[in-house]
Amino acid sequence: MEDPYRVLGISPGASEEEIKKAFKTMAKKYHPDLNQGDKKAEEKFKEVNEAYRVLMNKGGGSSQQENSQGGFNFNDFSDIFNFRGFEDIFRNFGFSSKGEDLRYDLDISLEDVFKPSVKTVKIKHRVVCSVCSGTGAKERETCSKCHGSGKLRRNIHQFGSNVVFTTACDRCGGTGFTIKKKCDNCGGSGFVLKEETISIPIRRGVKEGDYTIISGKGEPSTNGENGDLYVVFHVKKDDMYSIAGINLKTRLYLDLRDILNGIEIDLPVPWGSERLTVSAGETGPIILKGKGLYGNRGQRGDLIIDIVVDLPKKLGTKELNEIEKILGERKPPKVSAT
Repeated sequence: MEDPYRVLGISPGASEEEIKKAFKTMAKKYHPDLNQGDKKAEEKFKEVNEAYRVLMNKGGGSSQQENSQGGFNFNDFSDIFNFRGFEDIFRNFGFSSKGEDLRYDLDISLEDVFKPSVKTVKIKHRVVCSVCSGTGAKERETCSKCHGSGKLRRNIHQFGSNVVFTTACDRCGGTGFTIKKKCDNCGGSGFVLKEETISIPIRRGVKEGDYTIISGKGEPSTNGENGDLYVVFHVKKDDMYSIAGINLKTRLYLDLRDILNGIEIDLPVPWGSERLTVSAGETGPIILKGKGLYGNRGQRGDLIIDIVVDLPKKLGTKELNEIEKILGERKPPKVSAT
């Protein structure tokens, strides 16, 4: 979508109150009831709503960062699912909003961070009942309050002035009918539970807590469009590498002979392998610049390799004597700045 700040006509550093004020002003200006038959105003109204929804989801102008997908990272992801925004402000107007958003937590491997892939998951969510087409009714009758129109006219004090709005009928919920006998398939709710297989794209550089949005795969609403599915990524603990910020860390266990003579090995890494040269006598750590995780701006951290001498657990007298012959006279411990 277009930059939400630009849609609302505010600067990127706008406070939460400034966002709300801009939204109220523009929502009133482009509201469908005040611009009946104006398709451009209707589209603008939708853009304003979506822009407000995005900005309020991420907590205002000071708490978010744009990610490399053009989306946003949330400092507190739970805010998304407590958000009501447009629905709260226009609840009394009777206009439907999107259905509830859903959250799915997906565990991914360290390899997935470096290799773009697509994973499939099975989720259960509500869908519109196919038997009653979401009405919830096996038998129904015309609403006696709105006489089948589904709408009521109300004088509401909103945004500092009195405006006449057409609202959804509170008796029939805007459907124009009331249920006489409930649908046997959905029990009158209009929805049934369905398991669905969904493909989740995983981009290179995804980090712990990042998310992607699968549009329309959330909960349905009676008169509006489906909510979205928010998939939150969690990087599983790896057997070979640990994560320290945007750096990767590991321990390389080497035989004493390889420490003394030096060695070249193909080090297995999450993206394949890296040719590593350990010089004779080198004890590390060895740092491979730019071989770590991806940062918020595309930069990469480092791969830090600690060298560990893989010594025998126990040596006999004979072995110790042989080592004495090779190493010569024992050197005492020495402390030095260089």
